Amino acid sequence: MAVVVGFIPTEVGFKALAAAREEAQQRGGPLIVLNVRREGVQKDPRHADEQQWEIARDQLRGTSVRVEFREETTDEDIADVLLDVMETERAELLVLGVRRQQDLARHLLGLTVQKLLLAADGEVLVV
Repeated sequence: MAVVVGFIPTEVGFKALAAAREEAQQRGGPLIVLNVRREGVQKDPRHADEQQWEIARDQLRGTSVRVEFREETTDEDIADVLLDVMETERAELLVLGVRRQQDLARHLLGLTVQKLLLAADGEVLVV
């Protein structure tokens, strides 16, 4: 069954990528690596550039399941894009990396993660 990882090119994003790889291999894949860009926003640390995509590809080389890299752009809610891909791919698992940089983040999840936890049809793994 398909596994989708909401990929951001940060330390925790690469940890989520590793967790998604393991899950996809256990479940028989495929693995869909999805980076969602906000339309009209040029510099956002969550947007993967070509060098970061290459690092992600290197991390996933040798994976025993099919891996697909996608980049979507939206002016809507990022959570909706992730949910749409999960539905389209009939994914059973969504993997997310959660930033823990701020004191508040240790106690509360961001709005996007909360929405995904509540609305996803499949399982959600938060790394």
